[in-house]
Formats: sequence, C-alpha cells, structure tokens
Amino acid sequence: MMDKITPLSAPPGHSLTGVPGKWPWERPPEFSNPDDVIDNIIEKFENGGGKDDLAKMMLAGVTVEELVNQISFKGFMNGKFSPDVAELIKPAMAIYLMGLADDAGFEPQLFVNDPEQSADQISDEAFFNIMKQRNPQLHADMIEEMNRSKRMPSDSPRTPQQQQPEPSFMQMTGEM
Repeated sequence: MMDKITPLSAPPGHSLTGVPGKWPWERPPEFSNPDDVIDNIIEKFENGGGKDDLAKMMLAGVTVEELVNQISFKGFMNGKFSPDVAELIKPAMAIYLMGLADDAGFEPQLFVNDPEQSADQISDEAFFNIMKQRNPQLHADMIEEMNRSKRMPSDSPRTPQQQQPEPSFMQMTGEM
C-alpha cells in the first residue's frame, strides 16, 4: 500500500524556509547580456568538441527545437543566465544549429511535429482520440449510436409516416 503522505511531504511554501542561494538558479546569473551568452555557448561548442555531437543528434532526428530548449534550460539550471535570457537566445541558437547541419550537408528537422495538428484536415481517428480524452461522454454516446445503426440497419432513410388527420368534431356533425 502506498503512503498517501509521501507525495505531499513538503507543505506549500517549504522552499521559502530553506537557505537562500542553495540552488544555482537562486543566485545572480553569471551572464545577463544575451549576446555574451550566445558567444559563450558557441565558443564552448566550437572549442569543447560538442559541435560534432550536436550534428550527430540532428542527423539522428533530434529536432533543432529540442536541442535549443535543452541548451537554454541547462544554462538556466546551472545559473549561467536568467530565464528571460534563456528565451532571448533561442532564435540565435536555432540559427547556429541549422548552420551546423548545413555545414554537415543535411537539412535538420526544425520542429517537433504533432501529426494530429500538422495536417490541414484532422483525420477521423485523430478526432475520436481527442474526443475520447477530452469529452468521454460524447465519445461514448457517438460510439453507441454508430454501433446501434450497425445492429439495426435500415434500407431506407427514416421518414415519418404520413398520418391522415382525424376529422374534428365540427366536420363530424354535418355528416350525421
């Protein structure tokens, strides 16, 4: 049996009671100018040998978007720059990585594509998968209706039968 308190072991606000500056992102960043950050990252890749590894990862199918997000997040987590600077360097890092791929002779995949959202029209399967996740009651009702129509096929479309209106009592009085 799982202890129900373990996931909630730290009460809200617990991080405010710890020693300030314990984590690198809690201290002032090493760089505050996005241009300096870009120069520093590119210099590390050029001189540190990571450039070939980046090209290999892009050739293997890792997208430029994923690499840029990892580079910027890691720099923030290590206290190199603030989250604002991390966002500001993303376009320049993407251009640098696309240049690496171009120098290596291939075209990298830029973005993580979601096949359900990238198509001009959504497929029926994708539609029902989304509906099943977001509106399960409507999904169940539609499936039941489709199954019912398969179980009870009708040769002709349903049309209400024309019923002769019953004569009113005014019309009946004159006939007697």
